[in-house]
Amino acid sequence: MNIETSIRGNTGIVVLTGRMDADQATEFENACKHLTTTKGGSAKHIVAELTGLKYVSSMGIRAFLMTGQAIQKGGGEFVLVGMGGFVKQVFDMTRITPMMRLAGSVEEALKDLA
Repeated sequence: MNIETSIRGNTGIVVLTGRMDADQATEFENACKHLTTTKGGSAKHIVAELTGLKYVSSMGIRAFLMTGQAIQKGGGEFVLVGMGGFVKQVFDMTRITPMMRLAGSVEEALKDLA
């Protein structure tokens, strides 16, 4: 899996491509933590762009849930963008989708968080 991160204002953007297995799930969590810590960045919110994510394991689902909870505890929002295909099926089958905040695009998510 490839993880690209950036910060726009007070929002960290994490773009995921490829497959998220157990090892990559930990990398994702660490990337989000890095964006929200004083050492790494100043992000209050995280937007995860998933258009290029083709597979997510149960550990990946756990990583999304744990990251979302951590961001919310800090007073921020965690938004998923571009979820489709197999990844959406996994989120739907595990009944996680209703627990997540979704947006149609990164720009839409950023506008909603402003």
